Amino acid sequence: MFFTDHEIDRFIEEDLPYFDLTTDALGIDDAAGTIIFVGRSDGIVSCSEEAKRILEKLGCRNVSILPSGTRFEAGTILVEAEGNAKSLHKAWKVCQNLLEYAGGIATYTRAMVERAQGTPVFTTRKSPPGFKKIAMKAVVSGGGYPHRLGLSETFLLFQNHRKFLGEKKLFDTIDSIQKAALLEKTVAVETDSLDDALLFAKRGVRLFQLEKFSPDALFEAVKTLKSRYSDIRLLATGGIHLENIEKYAETAIDGIITTAPYYYAKPMDIGVQMERI
Repeated sequence: MFFTDHEIDRFIEEDLPYFDLTTDALGIDDAAGTIIFVGRSDGIVSCSEEAKRILEKLGCRNVSILPSGTRFEAGTILVEAEGNAKSLHKAWKVCQNLLEYAGGIATYTRAMVERAQGTPVFTTRKSPPGFKKIAMKAVVSGGGYPHRLGLSETFLLFQNHRKFLGEKKLFDTIDSIQKAALLEKTVAVETDSLDDALLFAKRGVRLFQLEKFSPDALFEAVKTLKSRYSDIRLLATGGIHLENIEKYAETAIDGIITTAPYYYAKPMDIGVQMERI
């Protein structure tokens, strides 16, 4: 995941709009020291590379990290660095916040991936505003994939789109764009009923999001659609989280879409220790 220098600067600026009043007033700017970030519970680390860039940009040196995506046990040092007190205190909370929020999402995502037992797990674009890159890196660190990064990426027909076209016009348009504007892309449709999915499948659509199906209803829908269209791809979405993902994975669905890592993941608990040297 690529973060620009401007983005790294913005992370710093949020906590350091001008200067560190406390450290400056104490007169300890030039005192040499070390800082370590320690995971207080087991988890998956994420955004440690960005924490390193923040530390280095603020004047710290000899920075070492545990790479993003690494599983660790409680008590493991995730990031450590040396620097003067001014640099260490400027970087402290920015890095801690980044590691805690990203690590929480990564750890929750990894748990969902493991419970899905091989069924791919995708996350929605419903991450908190301004948080998308961090959220995406955290998801990938946890073994998940981004489902849809933005409106420009894929063609996905929702029920709200259909309210602006009559049925005949809608199907004529889909037929047309599959041969022209979307020749290089796949038409995907979200639907909450098997009959609706069958209607679109007859018109050549082969990628569906099955919205808010119960596991039992999803099992029947998957069985029916795959028996009639061997090349069809089906994704389950709506209300899927850590506690029920196993039931959805057992339906033979091709993939699972979820927002749960953004809604339910608690920030990782990371301790920060400094020592004077």
